[in-house]
Amino acid sequence: MGYLKILCALLIWSSLGIFVRMIDLPNTGIVFYSSITAGTLQLILLYYRHKIKKPIKVDLQPKSLLILIMIPAAFVANSLLFYFAFRNTTIANAVLTHYTAPVFVALMAPILLKEHIHKSTWGAIILSSLGLWLILGSSVSENAGNISNKETLGIIAGAMSGVAYAFLIITIRKIASKYSSIIITCTQSFIVALLLTPFAVNLDVPAAAIPMLLTLGIVHSTIAPLLYVQGFKSVRAHEAAILGYFEPVGATILAIIFLHEIPGQTALAGGAMILLSGYIIMKNRQA
Repeated sequence: MGYLKILCALLIWSSLGIFVRMIDLPNTGIVFYSSITAGTLQLILLYYRHKIKKPIKVDLQPKSLLILIMIPAAFVANSLLFYFAFRNTTIANAVLTHYTAPVFVALMAPILLKEHIHKSTWGAIILSSLGLWLILGSSVSENAGNISNKETLGIIAGAMSGVAYAFLIITIRKIASKYSSIIITCTQSFIVALLLTPFAVNLDVPAAAIPMLLTLGIVHSTIAPLLYVQGFKSVRAHEAAILGYFEPVGATILAIIFLHEIPGQTALAGGAMILLSGYIIMKNRQA
């Protein structure tokens, strides 16, 4: 049952690019309204959890609170860069370049978490870099060598979203033992909405966008994370990490079905190298 919950969460997340493409709003508006929806639902869940179960302990140490506030900033950077990639390159390119995150985690962890870096991690970093260059080179060749085209910028944004997501993972890891996951996600949602209010307050939301924004907030930002966390109760961490590679596969398949985006062989080869580098890093962490 745990495997099924994790796979359901990954399938939900793999459809994110399709929703971003379909919603006629700036990326800031999409993140703002989905965060408001998610935060409201999470606040309700937090209230009933407090009523039904024992009170939730909160660490009020300034350092912990500062890190808790940094998480939404990293989330905003990750989301805006990722959504920019979705809208300026193929879904496959956006998701595959985003999966450079494990490599950036491996690079940041020794500095921010004082974790030892494995020797083979350097090989994984080189492999991931080559994969990224293959995807980038494929884009440039398909666009007559124009390095400034939006496709190339989308690929770069996808990789930069991997950097932001890596920082997000590390900051969450630093305080995961001090706050419950629902407090972290609820705080994140409302601070993200607060940060993006100036960019969203004057936006006209099309009626057709409302159901999709609600879906992003309820399904993608609340139900999927809960399914993923619950799945961990019966699935080992390294197994969940390997299952995570179904997300880019699912995203590519959905893009082929709904958007008729068929990635080129060079881009797929580069993506495979990025995914392999992430697998190598995760495998080393289990050793």
